[in-house]
Amino acid sequence: MNYCFIVNPASGRGKGLGVGRELEERLQYLNLDYQVLYTKTPGHAIELAQTAKEKFECVVAVGGDGTLNEVVNGLGQSGCTLGLLPVGSGNDFARAVSLETKLDVALNKLLRGRIRAVDLGKVNERYFHNGVGVGFDAHVVHTSLKVKRLRGNAIYLYSVLRTLFKYRPVSLAMQFNNQTHTNDYFMVTVGNGMSLGGGFLLTPDAQIDDGLFDLCLIQNMPMPSVLRNLLKVYSGKHKEDPRVEIVRTENLKIQSQEPFAVHVDGELLGMDLTALNVEIIPKALNVIC
Repeated sequence: MNYCFIVNPASGRGKGLGVGRELEERLQYLNLDYQVLYTKTPGHAIELAQTAKEKFECVVAVGGDGTLNEVVNGLGQSGCTLGLLPVGSGNDFARAVSLETKLDVALNKLLRGRIRAVDLGKVNERYFHNGVGVGFDAHVVHTSLKVKRLRGNAIYLYSVLRTLFKYRPVSLAMQFNNQTHTNDYFMVTVGNGMSLGGGFLLTPDAQIDDGLFDLCLIQNMPMPSVLRNLLKVYSGKHKEDPRVEIVRTENLKIQSQEPFAVHVDGELLGMDLTALNVEIIPKALNVIC
């Protein structure tokens, strides 16, 4: 198998560049047919992956979930094999497929060549591998983009607390499993994987190859309840709250007269959407893990 490594030097708050250089050093001593490319701007990984899938059997994202999302969108449903060397702040998809963040371990696993077919999501016209967030957590992502000094889970926890005091939920009309639900939702999570935001187990029982999304629907609740459930999300026990509902579905449609915020795999899709269409494509993504 030949490999194209797409490195985001900005991933992991700047760790990506060092990891890319270390990767190049290690690859020199391996008998591989490979190329290493570096992204230059947001969205560049999509273009690189679109070109690479015509020449390489495996395209490897070297970065976090945002970089991986771009590579996935470049590959689409081409059938090209996807690899991952996780370098991000959250690495939620890596957690879902049992990939470690240590470069030596992840590279060894990549080169063993075990391929697993996992589900691929599509929201409006964008593919995603791990999850979609509507409402509060999308605002958290927006806040996190302004955080410069923190690293890892501290970014998300800080952003959650900052967002709590200014966020106001909107009324959403959701269609899934042939039913319509309208409510003021604090947040809605579409989980292909089990976690978002670097370990928040919003959909703790989700399986990435069962052909279904797990939806976590959290109704509006007072601040003390939000804080209690925030602590429970790390263990998945938030689902015990009667205002939290988890269901499974193949697709989801959301409409609202008020604009709402959406993130896809931790990257903002928009802050002012009024309609969303989410569908699953079973086992459309071949991943080495």
